[in-house]
Amino acid sequence: MKTTELWPGDRVKWRKVAFTIYSTWQDDTVDLWDADNDALIENLIENVPVSELEAI
Repeated sequence: MKTTELWPGDRVKWRKVAFTIYSTWQDDTVDLWDADNDALIENLIENVPVSELEAI
C-alpha cells in the first residue's frame, strides 16, 4: 500500500468534494476545511481518516 504524506494546506478529495487539510493528527486523521462551500453547516470537518482521502 502506497502512503502519501499529507500536510495542512494540501488539497484533497473526500466523498467526491475538494477540501483543504486544516490540520493533521498522529492517529492518521485530518481536519478538513472548505470555506467556499456554503452548503456545509460547519466549514471545519474533524477527524476524517486519511485512508478515505484522495490527494489532488
